[in-house]
Amino acid sequence: MEVSTLKKDTVERLRKVKKDQEFTIAYILELLEKKGYYLSEATVKRVFSENADADSFKYRDTIAPLADVLLDFYEDQSSTSELDALKAMIRDKNMTIAILVAKNEEIRADFDKRITHLTKQIERLEKNLDFREKVVERKDAVIEKLINKYIGDDNL
Repeated sequence: MEVSTLKKDTVERLRKVKKDQEFTIAYILELLEKKGYYLSEATVKRVFSENADADSFKYRDTIAPLADVLLDFYEDQSSTSELDALKAMIRDKNMTIAILVAKNEEIRADFDKRITHLTKQIERLEKNLDFREKVVERKDAVIEKLINKYIGDDNL
């Protein structure tokens, strides 16, 4: 069972329970609070609205708490198809994690490659700078010798 199908089926079951048991939104909010969940009144109203699209709700944050309260969803009454859908969600999350880890490794490898390249560039620039400093020092020495020779010749 696909996650969106699970959402739709669960929302339909929630709406049926609300209608059959004649639960009010206020009563549902009380039940949620007793179980330690918090959903806004507007969200709960949207879930039970006939024209609301079940795919627009986050399953874990919105539908699952309502199902837990109204359907005893997390007890052994869950159907095999719902468990399969939850397992599929976990597999999808694990696949996403694996993809993100691979991307992270690629980014890290690229980062390391760039760091290595930039380190080599810095070394090359430092060598170039050292060479230029030596050239300037030699030119300074030659200029000093020429000045000393010129000044020495004038004193004679």
